[in-house]
Amino acid sequence: MHPCDTDCLGSIIVNRAANSAIRKLTYSASRPQSWSSQSRGCPLSQKTAELNDKLIRELAVGSFQITLLPRRSYEASYRSDKATIGFAFESQAGVHAFASDRVKPFRTKPNSLAFVPSGCEVFSSSTKGGEYLLVTSHDDSKTDGLEPRQFNDVIDPAAIAAAHNIRSALLGNALAALSVEEKVTELLGRVQCALNGSLNESVAIRWMTSARLKIIDDFIDSNISQELSVGEIAATVGLSEGFFIRTFKAATGKSPHSYVIDRRLALARLMLRTSNHDLREVALAAGFASHAHMTAAFTHRIGVAPSLLRRDVNRNEDFAPRRQ
Repeated sequence: MHPCDTDCLGSIIVNRAANSAIRKLTYSASRPQSWSSQSRGCPLSQKTAELNDKLIRELAVGSFQITLLPRRSYEASYRSDKATIGFAFESQAGVHAFASDRVKPFRTKPNSLAFVPSGCEVFSSSTKGGEYLLVTSHDDSKTDGLEPRQFNDVIDPAAIAAAHNIRSALLGNALAALSVEEKVTELLGRVQCALNGSLNESVAIRWMTSARLKIIDDFIDSNISQELSVGEIAATVGLSEGFFIRTFKAATGKSPHSYVIDRRLALARLMLRTSNHDLREVALAAGFASHAHMTAAFTHRIGVAPSLLRRDVNRNEDFAPRRQ
């Protein structure tokens, strides 16, 4: 789970690493609303959240407040005053505790749905973090009917599709406000299904343990600039190709090929934010055949071009890449 799982009561103290420096940030209950729409049918324009960390994206649509947190180290402790939906776009590991002072290690599955009920005490810490989506509503009637039970690591194809569409809007894809609100409502519906036990979990998911997912992530990341095959990835966890494909998709919601593309995109986005490499160099380092190949993947999967994301970073002097 990511630490900032709500617009909480009181403050959240978060330590985040940026350019090898640790900065302490305080996120208060009165966050500035940096995105808005004049009417439900109008396109949404991109704006970086006016917080201390300007790489956080926020969007207000209907009664919902949506926040996209970047991959950063963090440590946080807070009590939520709003029920919060979370979605982890990538694996992250650390320690956490929910409604307890018993701190346990965790490893979040990629593309997984989570939920924290109102009033839940949360502690979470990770040295690397991971990109994470948060959704709350100022209209309590939206979540009043939800069972007050925390969960995480739920893999659901409908939730995955909705979360990725919402992320595209936060990163700059010009979607209508009504379309985004529909996707958030769909995400809320999947949380309800998870709480009442109506999601059908595949038996195959049990074979893809957190330990195996870590081995796979480490192998992909270590060989990200190279062409990878399903057989090579399956061999790292000792599974046949056919069985590996079934269990992996059940556990992550993505095929191995699609997952590798997501990892390449995550590395490319990190390099765009933290390095001065040109787009061609970023593409090759992340394992894309060319700048054009990377741009096509960005546009298809995220909804924005990599050049646009870099311009957004360069407009923020605190996070613009520095030349040595």
